[in-house]
Amino acid sequence: MITVFSNYLMPYIEKGLLPEIDQTKPSDVYNQLSIAYNQGSEGVKHTSRLFVLSCNQEDEDFDYDLLYEIWRNNWLQEYVIDWLNKKIFEEKATFNGPRCLVLQRIALSRLNKLVDEGHLDKDYAIKLGLNLIDNLENERNVCINEDLPF
Repeated sequence: MITVFSNYLMPYIEKGLLPEIDQTKPSDVYNQLSIAYNQGSEGVKHTSRLFVLSCNQEDEDFDYDLLYEIWRNNWLQEYVIDWLNKKIFEEKATFNGPRCLVLQRIALSRLNKLVDEGHLDKDYAIKLGLNLIDNLENERNVCINEDLPF
């Protein structure tokens, strides 16, 4: 099973900061993400992997404008992305329970609040929200099914 974070930590592994793991086992990937987050990794703290479509960035359909908006918008980064990453990595949220859906609902509400306050364009908020829903659903599926023998 592949998560949106598969191979995300390869630079840490190659430098010997994290041990090599089976990247197809989501629970191992999330354990390593938690370790990196709790050791102060800025890359993990600010990752936007859950908010962009998990596709090859060389794909012509990749939304570079959305990625630029994430990088330039400090309100979005701090109020939504960093908050969700903290809840998932620092507090070791599980994707196979109702807490994941609660985090999704709160993150979407935070996106709406940024739109209402004029800090984020509505079209970007819609794209971010849809991507988040798709990616969280994928993460739930791979985490729930990771131990199945088929």
